[in-house]
Amino acid sequence: MGAGVAVLKAGEVLLIRRGDNGLWDIPGGGRRWWETPARAARRELAEETGLSVGALHPLGVFQHRHTYLDGNTVDWETHVFTSEYAGGEARAGDDAHETRWWPQDALPQAVSDATARYFAALRQPPPLRQHAGA
Repeated sequence: MGAGVAVLKAGEVLLIRRGDNGLWDIPGGGRRWWETPARAARRELAEETGLSVGALHPLGVFQHRHTYLDGNTVDWETHVFTSEYAGGEARAGDDAHETRWWPQDALPQAVSDATARYFAALRQPPPLRQHAGA
């Protein structure tokens, strides 16, 4: 099981270029057995970009297959969140080779099938929320 967070800033999203396969992705990775998905997403964001964020908003839970470089394939479930940028300078760390802000309407094509699904969910309008007492 994994978790990640799409950090949003003025129509842009922060992505990392993965060091293992060179593809662009949201910051994220594997969840430790004792972590909640939100805690894992925050840890992975900090490890891969040096950033921390405020409130996390669930984007979705995505089922997919992941193939490691050694050819081992596993079924994977990734909890993806969004959060607004809270400041600081993103820098590549851990297994991230590069960080970059991308316009949400011009996201990269060099992504995994799972990441393409995250991008599709990001393009969906947010759900309408009713105010208390409405």
